[in-house]
Amino acid sequence: AYTSAAAVAGVQLDVVETEDLRLLYFDPVQTYITPHVGRSFHNSLEFQKYIFGWQPWEKTSLMLTDFYDQGNASAGVVPFNSVRLDIAPLSRVFETMPASDRVYLTMNHELVHVATGDAWNEQDRFWRRAFLGKPAPRQEHPESILYFYLATPRSVVPRWYSEGSAVFLETWMAGGVGRAQGAYDEMVFRSMVRDDAHFYSNLGLVAEGTRVDFQVGVNAYLYGTRFISYLAYTYSPQMVIDWLSRDEDSKRYYAAQFHHVFGKSLEAAWDDWIAFEHEYQQKNLEAVRQHPLTPTEPLTEQGLGSISRTFIDADRNSLIAAFRYPGVVAHLGEYSLDNRATRRITDIKGPMLYRVTSLAYDRDTRDVYYTNDNNDFRDLMVVNLEDDKPRILMKDARIGDLVFDQENKVIWGIRHQNGLVTLVKIPPPYDDWDQVHTWPYGQELYDIDISPDGTLLSASVAEVDGSQYLRIFRLESLLGGNSEPLHEFNFGSSVPEGFVFSPDGRFLYGSSYYTGISNIFRYEIENGAIEAVSNAETGFFRPVPLQDGRLLVFEYTGEGFKPTVIEPKPLEDLSAIRFLGNEIARKHPVVTEWAVGSPADIPFEELIIRRGKYSPLRELGLAGGYPVIEGYRDTVALGYHMDWLDPMSLNGLMAVSYTHLRAHETERLISYAVFCLKTGGGG
Repeated sequence: AYTSAAAVAGVQLDVVETEDLRLLYFDPVQTYITPHVGRSFHNSLEFQKYIFGWQPWEKTSLMLTDFYDQGNASAGVVPFNSVRLDIAPLSRVFETMPASDRVYLTMNHELVHVATGDAWNEQDRFWRRAFLGKPAPRQEHPESILYFYLATPRSVVPRWYSEGSAVFLETWMAGGVGRAQGAYDEMVFRSMVRDDAHFYSNLGLVAEGTRVDFQVGVNAYLYGTRFISYLAYTYSPQMVIDWLSRDEDSKRYYAAQFHHVFGKSLEAAWDDWIAFEHEYQQKNLEAVRQHPLTPTEPLTEQGLGSISRTFIDADRNSLIAAFRYPGVVAHLGEYSLDNRATRRITDIKGPMLYRVTSLAYDRDTRDVYYTNDNNDFRDLMVVNLEDDKPRILMKDARIGDLVFDQENKVIWGIRHQNGLVTLVKIPPPYDDWDQVHTWPYGQELYDIDISPDGTLLSASVAEVDGSQYLRIFRLESLLGGNSEPLHEFNFGSSVPEGFVFSPDGRFLYGSSYYTGISNIFRYEIENGAIEAVSNAETGFFRPVPLQDGRLLVFEYTGEGFKPTVIEPKPLEDLSAIRFLGNEIARKHPVVTEWAVGSPADIPFEELIIRRGKYSPLRELGLAGGYPVIEGYRDTVALGYHMDWLDPMSLNGLMAVSYTHLRAHETERLISYAVFCLKTGGGG
């Protein structure tokens, strides 16, 4: 999808190269970020070489794109080492991503994939030379799977292995800031133990565990990170590195290498981890219960999976939200508090994982504004609760974090483009938007809300150094070009999430892992005082203030988020838990020495050896060649398959085969060769 979109657009890519990096980007809109990307790449690369004793097989190609509204990245080592980085801001929802600069974080993560996948010893060198490179498996040639394994054995691993190792290393490369020491991961496994939820085996996780759970593919990250963290804690971080490395004494297959390093089977160690996790989280649960837990009044018996921002329609006595859970298409629905049933309104096309969609609600007209294509370029949609007929207002608007200004009948939102965050205003009839303010790279606004009188805007703000703020702006000042906040509170590295105004405009209520567990906090606007008003066992999120002073909150469970009502009461003491990442650092302080420091220290400009335009056709090179078995009718013959590709696989020339065979009908000896020109990701 990345490559074909670039080719269809017919846009010429620019390139800047060093001895180790080939950086492709779109000029001029992405030029501003290339020095930071280059420095972050080299900063991480040196660590990968050091920690794994790895020398890259070839230069890594890195392509910047802006094809999605949420930041993402991918890495591969077959046929060439490559990384694709989408420069949009990352989603901070539920603090599933750490409070860290997104390019720094992504480079650390993706280069672990490159280093562990490309890792080679003399055996692998032999096969890579024999196959003229690193062959990719092809459906039309099943035998290529064997060649793929012989040349790149550490690419043939389950996803939990690759993602778990990348998250584990990214955390300690960032000085302990990351998902391996994250409060969300702790909450997930604490909840599973409390609710006696099923723990997948290592094989079960691959077979079903990334599909039937409401967190779908994220389970590979959760389980993989936790298992590898357990190994580091129980054995040592160095033994984890030995398992991931590919030295001359290592075993080709990742599971055989595990037994070689740890002296037991992977399956036995996985069972040991599950037993350890139950004991570890039981102690955490006991610690949480040392202080009285906030009483809850659940509105449903079961969790509702992922759920969007929620609104209450008092006249209809219902909740308006979008839902996503296994076996059901993500949809916008109305949950009746009278009969405890959900009425399906319309499907959500392209839902997000945890947030489902961006949602805003006009209480007067009962119009629900939401977004489709949430993982691509978002569309702005509207549907009325009375007729349930959705219609599109803006195609590819790229606007989310919607909030409806009830006083002025204006929609506000956050737009992502070229890696930057822009606050936009959408006046009636809501078919066009006005730019209010664009923040420089590194400042990211999200989770906005408007005060009841329509004069103030609240937002969570991430700074480039990882600091997280709750900030309040005067809308009149923003519209006049002044982006200085009226009030702010520094949450450190904890993400302030879902803060919304109380009906009287006096307070903001939201959640944060400020104390290690996600609790509800109340921020008083006039004096800047902040107080915890809940003590949750697992975690409370997305508060909705009710007219009677109570709060509707969403409690995390193993089945997703469960709506419940609490009485917010300021608390002096909150429970604390132990973080496995912190325990690793205490027992094995070597991980504290793995921090890679600031990319700003890398002299990227001095490393550049070439600037210019990137021509995929001129960059074509031999990517691999290997014998294949061909057939024509009832005759079988040997052939040879070869690939010529550019480093990012944008264009390619493939000689599918050259074969001598005897035709059955004519008994004549014929020779043939078949060529296919591949351009722009197509064939």
